[in-house]
Amino acid sequence: MLSSSLRRLDVFRAVVDCGGVIAAADHLGIAQPSVTAHLRALEAQLGSILFLRSRGRKNVITPTGEALYKYACDVLSKSAELQKAVRRYEADAEQTLSLAVQRAIANYLLPQVLAPFLRGRRTARISVYSETQEAAVQLFHSGSVDAAIVFDMPQTADLDGVIIGSEPLVIVAAPGHPLAARRRIDLQDLELFEFIGGLRGSQFFGLVESTLRAAGLTKYRVALHMQDSVAIKNAAVHGLGLACSPLCVLEDEIRSGKLIALDTQPKLSPLAIKLIMKANVEAKKLLDDFAPVITQAFAARSKAL
Repeated sequence: MLSSSLRRLDVFRAVVDCGGVIAAADHLGIAQPSVTAHLRALEAQLGSILFLRSRGRKNVITPTGEALYKYACDVLSKSAELQKAVRRYEADAEQTLSLAVQRAIANYLLPQVLAPFLRGRRTARISVYSETQEAAVQLFHSGSVDAAIVFDMPQTADLDGVIIGSEPLVIVAAPGHPLAARRRIDLQDLELFEFIGGLRGSQFFGLVESTLRAAGLTKYRVALHMQDSVAIKNAAVHGLGLACSPLCVLEDEIRSGKLIALDTQPKLSPLAIKLIMKANVEAKKLLDDFAPVITQAFAARSKAL
């Protein structure tokens, strides 16, 4: 049984196709002695010569050489087909991406981006972990996810990433609240009313508080602390106090009249959204495709608001 490398068979085929050792060496870009060594190794394996050699005349292929040539062509052709199949498989292989995403972004903003992105990528698989700000950053730090999408704040300033959008921060009240009917409200007037806010000490609570303070509301009372933005929103719907939250969380309730967006002056600065990612991850190609898509989608949303 012949046991020979594909390279050796390829060299032999080139010698036959090119009409000699010198031409084959030029075609393959290797030294002539290397071609001769491959031929001698094949002859040693087969125990038979491949060419009848004579000075000044073209080498003549032997019956053994003819048989080997057919074998080499068949093997090399099947090898090329295999390589093409492997490349097709690699191209079609499942691409996976794992994301840790701040809950408000994951629940209200991400679905409208993921739907069109995945529709054209049948081999892409994305896992989304909907977490608090802290948990999302921690999952990223631990290497449990490829990237994270969070609100930008001092705790994420040193993490590699890009700002991919922003989301308005609004203050809402139930329709029966004393401020609900007022057209324009000085932000400092809110000091007289109770708020529903995030858990004291959480990063998101700190982000909202720093935004309110930067706008001029330096004193306000949070009577009820809750972890989840949906819980805060529902408490506001039931008249338990004012709530300050990203617009995406409140849009449906504002549209339906269950909550009233207060026209506060000055307006609150929007919350920047950051995609943080490591430079070398297996999912980099999919992540590189995803980043501009989500950036464009967020930009379109900001323009429409």
